Amino acid sequence: FTAISYKLPLVDALVGAAMLLAELNGVERAGHVRDKLSWLIGYAETLRALVQASASRCRIHSNGTAVPDPLTVNIAKMHFATNYHVAVARVQDIAGGTLVTAPAGADLDHPELGDWVRRAMVGKVGTDAVHRLKALNLASDLTSSDFGGYQEVLAIHAEGSIEAQKLTILRQYDGGAAKSYARELAGIVQ
Repeated sequence: FTAISYKLPLVDALVGAAMLLAELNGVERAGHVRDKLSWLIGYAETLRALVQASASRCRIHSNGTAVPDPLTVNIAKMHFATNYHVAVARVQDIAGGTLVTAPAGADLDHPELGDWVRRAMVGKVGTDAVHRLKALNLASDLTSSDFGGYQEVLAIHAEGSIEAQKLTILRQYDGGAAKSYARELAGIVQ
């Protein structure tokens, strides 16, 4: 459960960074950007719903300890892990190449280059270049820094691999009930 609940703030940060950069870059109304943003929102909200469902479907042990539903937890973990790299790629695409080529803060203070950098990094008309650079820095930290790479590896391997999640899902799911229901619908009498 911890493995999925602590990922929500990270996913929310990805969604927020993508939405902010779409606005600052002036592309928030472009169809392909709206498609990426709606996918990111769906990814985050599906994860949130699965986290909540796993907690609400918990089992209370005799000592009073609530244990989240293992089936739903592993479905949430698999949803997070198998889609995280897609989410990162969508944030990177919305951010654009300046994600890794943007000037440094020191460039803004340079006596000869500072004004030029501020004009060049505006993005959408009326946008503050410093705000855009800060948003790019956040997206870079989340997706293309050492921290970002670390998170991508954790998505696949932390708290159990994707294959371990699949095994747990298969073991926890009541397949017998599903087959009985299918037999009933098919008119198979045993």
